[in-house]
Amino acid sequence: MSKYMPTNVALSVFDVDYDTLYANGKRIILFDLDNTLISYYETLPTNELIELGHKLLEKGFKTYVLTNNYLSRIEPFINQFPHTEAGFLMKKPFAFKIKKYLKEHQIIDYSSIIMIGDQLVTDIRCANSLGVDSILVKSISRKSEKWYTVINRKREKRIVKNIAKKDAEYAKKISEIIKKGDS
Repeated sequence: MSKYMPTNVALSVFDVDYDTLYANGKRIILFDLDNTLISYYETLPTNELIELGHKLLEKGFKTYVLTNNYLSRIEPFINQFPHTEAGFLMKKPFAFKIKKYLKEHQIIDYSSIIMIGDQLVTDIRCANSLGVDSILVKSISRKSEKWYTVINRKREKRIVKNIAKKDAEYAKKISEIIKKGDS
């Protein structure tokens, strides 16, 4: 399948079926930060997001917030969001830095990992390069995206057309998530 094909889709991180993930052996969640957990305009997690973080940790998940952004961007967020660890300057979609990060944290069972993000070109491509399952969620706010993300978004429509050649029904689901992210 396509290197941009997510394992699943959800409207937001709040719509993911974490119980099913846990029942299927997922124990590690790699969250993207920007436009997955918070928009580029925000720096702090909402109360609802903090509650979700607590629930995931209580359930037994280890949660990691991984971003391509700088420490100064992620630090205010991770100071309030319940999580296991966080990493910055991850260079997604390239997997080498995340592989090193996982090794440093003694994470060797990739079958227990799920990556959740809002971009096919960075988050989903990285998950597929790592060989881990992924969930594509709609972007929180397209209005706040950086210029390089806007370029990636233009590529997504072509990517979905290619996915449709292999699985039209699933491409439609992906397209609905991407369209719902349009602001």
